[in-house]
Amino acid sequence: GVLSRISGLFSRRGYNIESITAGVTADPRFTRITIVASGDDEILDQIEKQVAKLVDVRDIKVLAPGESVYRELVLIKVKAAAKE
Repeated sequence: GVLSRISGLFSRRGYNIESITAGVTADPRFTRITIVASGDDEILDQIEKQVAKLVDVRDIKVLAPGESVYRELVLIKVKAAAKE
């Protein structure tokens, strides 16, 4: 679907995806896809234009670093002996 077309676009153009997340919306006809990409202003502008050309893309919102929250999560499994 749309996610594979977007990732294919990034792959073909050599753009770097730092993270990509897809989730449902209140309207089941739509999926919200959040992409974190890196590059200079020219590259990021080009990414926005190329993604906007995809048929199934309804809207694009570019978030400035001050307008967004970036979090990382790590899950660690630790094995310990019962005596410790």
